[in-house]
Amino acid sequence: MKIAQYYDGNALAYALVTFPNRLVFRVPAATIGSMNFKQMEVFRAVMEAGSTIAAAAALGLSQSAISRQLTALEEEIGLELFLRDKGRLIPRPEAHLLIKDVEDISRGVLRLRNKIGDAKAGAYDDRLIRVAFPHSLATTMLPALLARFSAEHPQVTVELLSGPYDAIEAMVRGRIADIGFVRLPPEDGSFDVRPLVSSGTSCVMPLGHPLAEKRVVTLRDLARYDLILLGRQRVNRNELEHELRRYAPSYRCRLEVHSVETACACAAEGLGLAIVPTLIARYFQNRPIALRPFHPDKPVQYGIITAMGMPLSHVAEALVRHLSVLAEEPVAPAQAGPA
Repeated sequence: MKIAQYYDGNALAYALVTFPNRLVFRVPAATIGSMNFKQMEVFRAVMEAGSTIAAAAALGLSQSAISRQLTALEEEIGLELFLRDKGRLIPRPEAHLLIKDVEDISRGVLRLRNKIGDAKAGAYDDRLIRVAFPHSLATTMLPALLARFSAEHPQVTVELLSGPYDAIEAMVRGRIADIGFVRLPPEDGSFDVRPLVSSGTSCVMPLGHPLAEKRVVTLRDLARYDLILLGRQRVNRNELEHELRRYAPSYRCRLEVHSVETACACAAEGLGLAIVPTLIARYFQNRPIALRPFHPDKPVQYGIITAMGMPLSHVAEALVRHLSVLAEEPVAPAQAGPA
């Protein structure tokens, strides 16, 4: 068992002792020079969250504990990583220089912890599948699909992870997830990709909205209303905004959201109109919303990604076949309004 590709010899001390009937793992705290792993976790959390308050909430620590760990880290490495300005932490260039390596180490240690936990639980080889899905599907479409899969493979444990598409890509890239469900093409091209299903686009609005009387909602219809927009900096979003500036230059983005579920929930409360993929929005029609076809349609393709050149286990392939059912079930367009 070697992890030299992730750490040098002093980075992570570990011992693996094999006994006839059990495995015992001893993993002391990892240190790199004078930097310990807790300090790396705190540093990464502050860089991701942008403040000690948010980092404390993410790690379940007090704000003062976060501040102490940061100060101790800076003292031990002899380098000030943040500018303190009226209670704010502003990362210095040196902090940005270190963060990628710290993230790589954190993911590696997380993988090691997961492997140890899997071995202790006996969930290794092909009996554990980790799948990563957007939250909007993890709570709607996926449970029924997993129930069918589990009925055929009762011996298999499925670990369900969720997050936005960029986080799903990071999980597959870091081998935290075996299979990721994403919008295609992925931002990172270093995956094996299997397209599954395409979806049209719908405009979501609260029940009783004036545009619910229209059969189809167009770009010009959006000019008078606040909008809820998804996927900032992605290709589909950039194309939509380019066309909005052309046909509805007075449009206003009131909310930036990162899941279709959130977009539908906010639309139901009258916070704006959302332009979303029909495939996912159809799962939220139990809310007080109306869906209308959007023109020009913006077809979206979805599929799964796996680590490039890494074959899946047989049971993981069986799960992929269950996911492929999506491609065989046509996505019904949003119901048109009155003529």
